[in-house]
Amino acid sequence: MMNRNLLAFLIIIPFFFISCSDGGYSDPETPEPPETSELNSKIYTLGTIGDLGVSGTAKFIENSDATLSIELDLQNTPADGIHPAHIHFNTAVETGGIALTLEDVNGDTGKSTTSFTTLNDGTDITYLELLDFNGYINVHLSATELSTLVSQGDIGQNELTGETISYDLNERDVVFINGTVEFAERVNQTTLISINLTGTLAGGSHPAHIHDTATGDIIAGLNPVIGDTGLSKTQVSSLVGGAAIIYTELLTTNAYVNVHLSDDDLETIVAQGNIGSNADTDPESPESKTYNVTKSGASAYIFNGEGLSNSSNPDFTFKRGSTYTFNMDTSGHPFFINTVRGTGTANAYNSGVTNNGAVSGTITFTVPTDAPNTLYYNCQFHGSMTGTIAITD
Repeated sequence: MMNRNLLAFLIIIPFFFISCSDGGYSDPETPEPPETSELNSKIYTLGTIGDLGVSGTAKFIENSDATLSIELDLQNTPADGIHPAHIHFNTAVETGGIALTLEDVNGDTGKSTTSFTTLNDGTDITYLELLDFNGYINVHLSATELSTLVSQGDIGQNELTGETISYDLNERDVVFINGTVEFAERVNQTTLISINLTGTLAGGSHPAHIHDTATGDIIAGLNPVIGDTGLSKTQVSSLVGGAAIIYTELLTTNAYVNVHLSDDDLETIVAQGNIGSNADTDPESPESKTYNVTKSGASAYIFNGEGLSNSSNPDFTFKRGSTYTFNMDTSGHPFFINTVRGTGTANAYNSGVTNNGAVSGTITFTVPTDAPNTLYYNCQFHGSMTGTIAITD
């Protein structure tokens, strides 16, 4: 009779090999692949184009595996829609060719994620190069209607800083036409100039220029004001003749803006206003500005008002003696004005500040005459929710 122990051994052996072949054995010398994590990120605002009311954000991400990602997150996209999206060269006002094709936005969710290391033409790009990119994002209605945009936003060096100044454009030769011209600073210190008129007639196109006050010569051409909307937007980085000019230099230029009736009737001025050092306003007078502040998760404060539209963590320039009011709706993210950039409460700057650290209600900051040249705003808990406040006289 076969030994019972030998019989048990012969029965166990097949099960041992079956277990090994079924994956029950792992090689301890083979490490698990590391999970990809987010190292850095920045959020850009995508504004509404057209009547659908589509808007949202583009989040640029540096990943730990040396790849980059762009996450689009849009609201009000039509259900069942598929929306092509691209990064283009230049500013949205200038327009340009496609630099990078993004994954289509799913209309049901409003989201898409694109991972990449190169542009469409094979050019390598790093995270820092992406943050300095001369470009903008377009989101289209559909693959068959690429000419119809639903959302758009400037990115990289073309992002608006939040610094703006507005001048009145007064009625001249045509009654009831008037409005404003706004100068807005970009990160690269060039300027977006926006004209907004009321009373213009549908179908009209009104040429516009910046003129030198001393000579009357045109020093910068602006895009025509469209009569249907009363709007014109122009990217300005140089003057007639090619001389470069930055935002702060435009604000000290002795000049005025003319808006004309038509190309065939430049003699008829429909609106006009002084700008720069020729403006009627006193640049030394105190400011009073109000901002509405919300949040984008734990990554950014979102500002609206005073020329800002869903602006993510913008930098500011405040004037001594001026008052700035923040209407807060940032539950879980206390908003502090600090002497240094960082989380916590130890470096709070409380001189002239009422309700520093609030998440709701109002924070008011009347800038003292002895305020330091640089302050910061920061969430008490999240270091990415921050911006710089430059203090000037």
